[in-house]
Amino acid sequence: MLEINFRIKVFYVVAKELSFTRAARELFISQPAVSKHIQELETSIGQALFLRKGKGLVLTEAGHTLLDSAKVIMKEYALADYRLGLLRDQVVGQLIVGASTTLAQYIMPKLIAGFVKEYPDVRIKLFNGNTADVDRWLNDKRIGIGFVEGLPEDSSLKYSKLWGDSLVPVARPDHPIFKDATIKLDDLRRQEFIFREQGSGTNDIVFQRFKQFGIEIKELLNRVQMSSSESIKRYVELSDCIGIMSIHAVKDELERKDLRLVEVEGFSIHRHLYMVHLHGEVSGLPKLFMRYVEKNKSACDNYML
Repeated sequence: MLEINFRIKVFYVVAKELSFTRAARELFISQPAVSKHIQELETSIGQALFLRKGKGLVLTEAGHTLLDSAKVIMKEYALADYRLGLLRDQVVGQLIVGASTTLAQYIMPKLIAGFVKEYPDVRIKLFNGNTADVDRWLNDKRIGIGFVEGLPEDSSLKYSKLWGDSLVPVARPDHPIFKDATIKLDDLRRQEFIFREQGSGTNDIVFQRFKQFGIEIKELLNRVQMSSSESIKRYVELSDCIGIMSIHAVKDELERKDLRLVEVEGFSIHRHLYMVHLHGEVSGLPKLFMRYVEKNKSACDNYML
């Protein structure tokens, strides 16, 4: 494997994390070692790269300037590593993927497992956030490829549809809403909902769809927001809240009858799940992974409705 100048790598990770502690964990070195590398780099260029702000760090002007170059250096080293491996008939290197919550929990593990089986010398990191996080990570060049469930909004990014998905309202089986044989749209106005956190792609779709049906989100009772699908499911099981989630996120709970679909007359929410990357040529491992996903996306179709 081609080794990058370690001080530049240390700087890049610290700048990315804005924390010596988190950088030390990612680099598998001590925090004092991280500090020493940064101090030596600052001495060599004659300028401070970071300033302390509370418990965290902020980049100086020199730090921002160096980070712009460090991003290019890291990307070029990764590409060189990949191309040198091909000369030895090997696919090597590190692929960093970002995915919004539903995709990260229920789809990406299957795809990554298959990719690693086919290319065992590749190391993969999967970052999990919401759609806004993934879009930001791409623009910051922290990840090489992303997968999101929200509406395409960032014009600097290219979105490719991969799958369709259904978002369904679910509640505990003995929820009072099930006392009526038929559930109408107006019945939803009297219910309490639990929604995802701000920046969630799921929220974007749900709120837009409610508006199309003449329901403003501010009309609905919502006291709790959570960022984890698993947490939302557990909360719904223990409360009179209704959650709206991807069908494959609740598949097992529906089969076990821990949750029940809230079937509303004339109401449905469908969305697309996207692969996303920066505009322009994608190369190296991100391009290889894109091709793998396109080739094997049907393996995940059984999760979708």
